[in-house]
Amino acid sequence: MERLRQRFRAKSGLSAGFMLVEVLIALALFGMSAIFLVDGVGTVSKAIREMKNTRELEQDLIWVRSQIFQEADYEKMEEGGDITAPTMGEIRWEAEVEMLTEVLDVFKVTLTLEYEGNSDFNVESGERTSIMYLFRPTWAQNSDFSRERNDVLEEKRDKIRELQEERRRL
Repeated sequence: MERLRQRFRAKSGLSAGFMLVEVLIALALFGMSAIFLVDGVGTVSKAIREMKNTRELEQDLIWVRSQIFQEADYEKMEEGGDITAPTMGEIRWEAEVEMLTEVLDVFKVTLTLEYEGNSDFNVESGERTSIMYLFRPTWAQNSDFSRERNDVLEEKRDKIRELQEERRRL
C-alpha cells in the first residue's frame, strides 16, 4: 500500500503544476505576441493618419478645381492665379486651353496646381496636373478661337449638306 501511495504522489506531483521552463516559454511567447500586437496597432494607426491626410489633400484639390472651373471668362482662365484652399493654404494654378477641332465649343483644359504642403497634415509640397474637357460656348467667342470655331462650323455644315444630298438621291 505504501508503494501505491508513493507512486500516486510521484504521479500527482508531476501533473500538479508546470515546470519552470514551461512557464518561462509561455511568458516569452506572450511577450513576443504583445510586442507584435503593439507594433501592428502603431502601423495601422500611422496608415490611417496618412490616409486621412491624403484624403484632406484630395478634397482640397477637388474643391480648388471646382472653384477654378466656375470661371466663365477665358482670359481669366488663361491668366492663372492663386487660390486659398480650406486646409492646404495657398495654391498656385495655371491653365492651358485648347479648342478641340472635332467637337464644337468643347475645350481641353490642362490645369496645373502647385501647392506648398502643410506640416500639420503631414503633406509635402507638390504639383498636380489635371486634364479636363469643358463645354464653354462663351469661350469660342474669344478672338483666339473664333477662326477655328468658324472652320469647325463650316465643316459641320458641309457634312450636313452632303448627308442631305445623299438622302435625296435615295
